[in-house]
Amino acid sequence: MPKQFRGKGNSLVLAFISGFADALFFIHLGGLFVGLVTGNVILIGLGLVGHAKGGLRGLQIMTFPLFMLGAGLAAIMVAWIKPLERATFWALILAACAFTVSAGLTISKAGPDTACALFAVVAMGMLTAIERLDPRLGPPFSLMTGNIAGLAVAAARRVIGYRESAKEWGQSLTAIILVVGFVAGCGAGAFAQTTVGVAGMLLPAALLFLIAVFYSPETTSTSA
Repeated sequence: MPKQFRGKGNSLVLAFISGFADALFFIHLGGLFVGLVTGNVILIGLGLVGHAKGGLRGLQIMTFPLFMLGAGLAAIMVAWIKPLERATFWALILAACAFTVSAGLTISKAGPDTACALFAVVAMGMLTAIERLDPRLGPPFSLMTGNIAGLAVAAARRVIGYRESAKEWGQSLTAIILVVGFVAGCGAGAFAQTTVGVAGMLLPAALLFLIAVFYSPETTSTSA
């Protein structure tokens, strides 16, 4: 049971980070998702018909190869670094470094906002992939549509008096945790953008470093 909650805790923080980064950059650039790549497809479509939110078409298109690059880096690390926990540790560290660079470029005024966003896209690609490659990190944090559907199912069951099994209750709890984390992250990201701008990405970077430290091989009893 403690391990289950630890995994959910990891995913809660990752869901928070995902919402934080998406909200911050969407507001900051006026229409770009760094983690929700499918959302950029919609924005590209809006751009094709002249909608204002589609004005970043080139940047939105660039998110696809860069997100795939991040996911590919995570896959390479898992293939080359053993045991799996060590690969996960370094994937989290590298993603945290990418977030730090994103914030650092803004703080030092060494690069444009678009470059800051692209570093965040690579980081989100790595995080999304590593959670799929290492299930022990926790349930997938990026499937918000499925998580919200899970919440609806759980609510409907309670209305009709259906008794959930332990497994079903666990799935409902996971959906609640991830949706709450994502929504909280969106709110925090929006607040950070209005107060400190892209420098706010130092917060998700710090959270990733913490997850990595507590998930390092030295503090994990199992091995791949």
